[in-house]
Amino acid sequence: GLYLLEDVLLEYQLSRPSPARDRLAALLGPLAGRPELLDTLRTFLACGLDRRRAAARLQVHRNTVDYRLRRATELTGLDAARGADLLTLHAALAAHDAVRRGEPDAG
Repeated sequence: GLYLLEDVLLEYQLSRPSPARDRLAALLGPLAGRPELLDTLRTFLACGLDRRRAAARLQVHRNTVDYRLRRATELTGLDAARGADLLTLHAALAAHDAVRRGEPDAG
């Protein structure tokens, strides 16, 4: 759909090429080759940290969401249930998506 810049300020800023964007994207590097973990993390965040809604959206059991989130935490060291990590995960996902779309590297 159509968005106003005000709707996506953080994502826009984080998707601009910079060394910080690349480092943020690299935080999710351990999830490479595990798209189900990335999808679960993204869906969990989009569902406002509601595991039941995330499970319904992903069409998996709630325990599967819990397992995948634990596994993502083990691999990245970032826990979506921790306040500071939550912000970092949102930023890392925005950066990861920008890098994956092939936007130019910094410098």
